[in-house]
Amino acid sequence: MSKTLSETARLEIERMLVFGEINVSTLYSENKLAALLNLGRTPVREALQKLEHENMLRIHPRKGIEFLSITPEQQVQLLEVRKQIEPICLRYAILRGTTAQKKEMLHLGEQMVACAEQHDEEGMLKCLQDIHTIITDATGNPYFHNTIEQVQSLSRRFWFANKIETDNMKGSLIHRNIMKAIAFGNEKEALKNSELLMEHLTESAYRKIQ
Repeated sequence: MSKTLSETARLEIERMLVFGEINVSTLYSENKLAALLNLGRTPVREALQKLEHENMLRIHPRKGIEFLSITPEQQVQLLEVRKQIEPICLRYAILRGTTAQKKEMLHLGEQMVACAEQHDEEGMLKCLQDIHTIITDATGNPYFHNTIEQVQSLSRRFWFANKIETDNMKGSLIHRNIMKAIAFGNEKEALKNSELLMEHLTESAYRKIQ
């Protein structure tokens, strides 16, 4: 799964936000972020414009870039959208995914569980980013990717910021089951585990509300 420089910048900014390398209470300049990312200003600017559209940040002209927090209430709203769209993506991924994509799905599922076992948080995030991307790529419809990417990115960030230790393995096993179900063409199992995933994510959001 090759990525453009702007996509690399977008995913790296997400990683830095998840692991506290970018402070949401600090305004950043484009130059500062380009230096942190070790990338040129053009791909960073493109990534920032996309992230602003995804409601992950706000660009204040002549002042700086403000990164936004995600509340539990917003996570619940994000999950309402995911619950409707992701089952459709799974169905088309089963129907249209290539042999190579399904082989990679099996690998990503196993890799995510291995990262959870090793307490490799950064590895888990990378696997989750790649899992979300390969499912939408496998649908063969770029509009799915454009539609769901925003909510998945914000939802991932909330989960990583608020999960408890047992969530790592639980979430990883569910994702592995989804990857296996798609790879082997088992729609019923894929949809069942997708529903389990949404229940798990909703429970974690309500833990913070309560």
